[in-house]
Amino acid sequence: MTAYNIIKVNATKSTNDKVKMLIKSKKINNKDVISAKYQYKGKGQLARRWFSSYGNNLLCSLYLEFTKDFISPIYALNFATSLSVLKTVNFFSKEKCFIKWPNDILSENRKISGILIENNFKSSHLSYSIIGTGINVNQTRFNNLKHATSLKQISGKNIDLDEVLDQLLKNYATYFKRIHDINYLSKEFNQNLYGKNKCKFLIKEKIFNGKVERVLHNGNLVAQIENIGSKEFKSSEIKIIF
Repeated sequence: MTAYNIIKVNATKSTNDKVKMLIKSKKINNKDVISAKYQYKGKGQLARRWFSSYGNNLLCSLYLEFTKDFISPIYALNFATSLSVLKTVNFFSKEKCFIKWPNDILSENRKISGILIENNFKSSHLSYSIIGTGINVNQTRFNNLKHATSLKQISGKNIDLDEVLDQLLKNYATYFKRIHDINYLSKEFNQNLYGKNKCKFLIKEKIFNGKVERVLHNGNLVAQIENIGSKEFKSSEIKIIF
């Protein structure tokens, strides 16, 4: 068993928002995990919506506190989280999986998981993080989302959500132990990036061919863009597209 305390709820606006409510009411402890069957306003990075059918997917958020002496680069947490989710998906999937910067996990070239990390600072130090993760497990219909898949679609069988959550928490424990080793996390993260051979990018509403080079310790992407060359981007400046 892991050191995490799991709190199960039936439905909530989003598991990250549920954590925020519990923080406000002082009813949450370090390493508590909120796991929901359904989110009626699930969200991803930059306020994008995350859609999930009732009871079919893993929807959870981890509340993680930090001491004042935590000095690792902030993106070390993103590296560790992405690697934890990737390893979890790999445990159940036969397909090749990748990290799609900045916050998705792909199986081949289809989205199977999304991550949303929200950080809170006191003065200049990181006080706590809310680490939200959604993994498509048993959902098989995605409406108009043609680049989506699930563990069931890959394996052809239903998978117990508690088993997926257990694997995820084990992987969190493994990678969070290395949170101060940014070089180790960065190396493994970059080895698993999507688009290193070639991909397309959306920059200022224009599509460019190119390839991913690496993600820096500050979380920015370095990409080789056709007719532009190698350049560093923030997540708000560029999008990797299929």
